[in-house]
Amino acid sequence: MAFLSVDEQPDPTPLPTREEALAEVADWKRRVDALYRDVADWLPKDRGYDADRSWVVPVHEPMLRALGLPAYEIPILQVQRDGKRVLLFRPDARWVMSTHGRVRVGIGDRRWETLLAKEGASETLEWHYWDADHWRQGGVPWNRERLLALLGEDR
Repeated sequence: MAFLSVDEQPDPTPLPTREEALAEVADWKRRVDALYRDVADWLPKDRGYDADRSWVVPVHEPMLRALGLPAYEIPILQVQRDGKRVLLFRPDARWVMSTHGRVRVGIGDRRWETLLAKEGASETLEWHYWDADHWRQGGVPWNRERLLALLGEDR
């Protein structure tokens, strides 16, 4: 039987500095903005869809509180069809274990799924869609086809 000594544990990752955390928030906002641009570009506008990112939400993550930093505001994205909301993208955390951020996706009025920013093989960040069907597989890549499937436009 083997025992693990506390001395054999790797050193915990130190907290980022205030400057590093602020840079991470700026990068997070940039990546969310790029995600929203993709979603807006992929929408079948000839079928009555449009994207509205005029609403913002405050986010005050535990990491920011630990560093004494204020909350930041980030836009949410509403996808509408003929003026009625069908999808809602709400970023809720940059610091999520094993990812580089999380965006919740509201489908209709009741169902919520998740987009997680994961590291890709080429050291680029890729969004992965996680739902009940794909949770154990590590999600599926987020792309135009996945968006159209959520909208019911994949037929």
